[in-house]
Amino acid sequence: MTTINPYASTYAPGLTAGQTAAQRANQASVPGQTRDQSPTINTPAVNVTLSPAAQAALKAQTDSRSIDAVIADAKSQIAARLKAAGAASALSNGNSTIDLSDMDRRTLYAVASNQGGGFSTDQQVVAALGMRDQRDQALASPAAQARLTGDYASLYQTALDQMDAAGPEEKATSAWSDQRAALVEGRKQALARPGLAPSGIANDSVAAYMKDTGSVVAGAKTRDFGKVATDVRAALDKQYSLATQPTAAKDGQSGDIDFSRFDDRSLSAVALNQDDQFSGHEVAQAKAEVRARDSAAIQSDYQSSSQDPSSFGQALITRYAGMTTEERQAAGWTPAVYDKIVQLQNASEKLAQMFNANGAPGTTAGPPSLLDYM
Repeated sequence: MTTINPYASTYAPGLTAGQTAAQRANQASVPGQTRDQSPTINTPAVNVTLSPAAQAALKAQTDSRSIDAVIADAKSQIAARLKAAGAASALSNGNSTIDLSDMDRRTLYAVASNQGGGFSTDQQVVAALGMRDQRDQALASPAAQARLTGDYASLYQTALDQMDAAGPEEKATSAWSDQRAALVEGRKQALARPGLAPSGIANDSVAAYMKDTGSVVAGAKTRDFGKVATDVRAALDKQYSLATQPTAAKDGQSGDIDFSRFDDRSLSAVALNQDDQFSGHEVAQAKAEVRARDSAAIQSDYQSSSQDPSSFGQALITRYAGMTTEERQAAGWTPAVYDKIVQLQNASEKLAQMFNANGAPGTTAGPPSLLDYM
């Protein structure tokens, strides 16, 4: 088992911000060189097991597969899992029929970004969800620790390790470079200001994760919905008792309610009010917050798809598939809405094929016509 510590020098001034897992491993494993002799780390030797994210980053450094081999392996794995699940598609009514989250990041990215052009939209969506699940699993523990102790440097280092597990195809994108640069800056801020969460950083995926998961209700995504609602009730009552701003709600009957620390499922518990634990004012404000968040997310998806309009529909499908049942109900994302999005996405893909100058005309005499796709 690898027994070097990627975070042993979290607060050491000599540790280079954004250092990769491989660089840290090499420093600790140079024969005859103690940690005190390291050119960048000047701390006593401390050996612990590498985190899963760091291990994945190290493994990625030795991945010599060609992209064609990655694609072939992905297709083989997906086919086998669909067969085992007795499913014809990776999505059924917006829900995943197979789980791809145990695939390595490079393989998941190949599917999610449709490398080679042979992956269907449903497969791309499930792969994107798999990448999100890997991120969530990697960040869950250090995020909880950061909220408790203020150790944001370790949290950002874990996120950097997870980013470094990407393959060359993903690393070649501007999105990967932008996000990694944001994480390096976040870790730099965390080292300079221990105990304070980094802020004001564009493309900060850790800040987005912390906002998405909230900090009030533990395990809100997976626990019994009624118990989540009860915890939200208690959290709101405590928030009212501590409120000092003139316009802030002091009870559930009036005032501005701050839902910023509540994740989407906890917020949905108020908006849906299934057990009648919340007042009309609380329900109304929660519904307004749900609409605001949903609108912001859709706008972000639309702006991100400016270079590829067909990716907007795929982003909406991914959003739906990533929601819990309660989140869909609160936001008004009904099965009918989902079906319409899928129809529009299929139509956009057909139009993209039709107008693709590099597309093969098949058996038609000349370029395909609209009737060929209807």
